[in-house]
Amino acid sequence: MAVENRYSLNPAVEPVIFQRSARPARLKAKSGKKSLRWPHLLVIFISLVLFFLGVAQVYYYVITCEEFRIKRVEVNSPSPELQQRVENYLLSRNLGNILICNLDYLRLNLTALPGVKEARLEKVLPSTLRVEIFPRTPRIYVRRGLYFLVDEEGKVLSQAAEVEEGSFPVLEDEDYFNRSYQEKVRLACQVLSGVEPGVRALIRRLVLKKDLRLEVELAGDPVRLILSPENFSERLNYYLANREAWAQLFGPLEYVDLRIEGRAYVKPLELAAGNSRGAKKEVS
Repeated sequence: MAVENRYSLNPAVEPVIFQRSARPARLKAKSGKKSLRWPHLLVIFISLVLFFLGVAQVYYYVITCEEFRIKRVEVNSPSPELQQRVENYLLSRNLGNILICNLDYLRLNLTALPGVKEARLEKVLPSTLRVEIFPRTPRIYVRRGLYFLVDEEGKVLSQAAEVEEGSFPVLEDEDYFNRSYQEKVRLACQVLSGVEPGVRALIRRLVLKKDLRLEVELAGDPVRLILSPENFSERLNYYLANREAWAQLFGPLEYVDLRIEGRAYVKPLELAAGNSRGAKKEVS
C-alpha cells in the first residue's frame, strides 16, 4: 500500500540576520615581538660611540703618520727653467699628508705661475707627489708701455723695457688694447701661424687698426704694408716677390696696400725736396 508523504523534502531556509554582540570586542595584541627597553638602547648607543671613536682614532693616526707625509716631489717639464721654478715653489710649501693633499687647489696655484699652461698631479703612495708641467709657448710681444711676451691666449710670460733684435714680433693696437685684448692677440697669433718661419722672422711689428686692418713692418724695409687678416700669408709673399721690381719702377715707396685680392696699391715717397708726394698707383 502506498503512503503519501505530506512533508516537503526541501524546507524553506530563513535568511540569517547578523547581530553584533552587546559586549565590546577585545583587541588581540600581536605576539612574538618584544619592544626595546632602555638597557638595550643604552648598549646600542655606547656601541655607536665606541665605533665612531675608533674611526676617529684611525683617521687621526693616518693623517698624522710620518710615513704618509709628502717627502719627495718629482717634476717633469720640457722647459728646465720652468721645471726648476715649479720645484722651488713646491719645496717652499708644507704639502702635508699625501692622503688629504688637495690636488685641485695645488693645480690651481701651479697654473697661476708665469709660463705654466697645464699641470698634472699624481699621488704615489706612500710619500711621493708626481707633477707634470706643460709650458706656455711664447708667440708675440704686446706693447703696453713695456713689452710683454705673451702666448696665444694673451697670458704674460715675461716683460722687458726693450725688445732684442731678431726676437718675436711686436703687436701694437691703435686703441691701446682697451677692448678685446685676448681676441686681438689671438687674431695676431693666428695670422702669424700661417706664415712660413723664414718669412715670419722678417716681421718686426704689427699695428692693429680700428677697422681691423694690419700695418706690417719688416726688418730692413721702410715700406709700410697694409694687409687684412684674410690671406695674410699669401699677400705678404706676393709683396716679397715683387718689392724689388716695384722699387725699380716707382722708386722708394711709402706704403703698399695689399688688402684687395689680385691688386696692389703703391704710394711712392717724395723723391726730392720741393716735389709733392707721388699719387697712389695701382699695380697688378
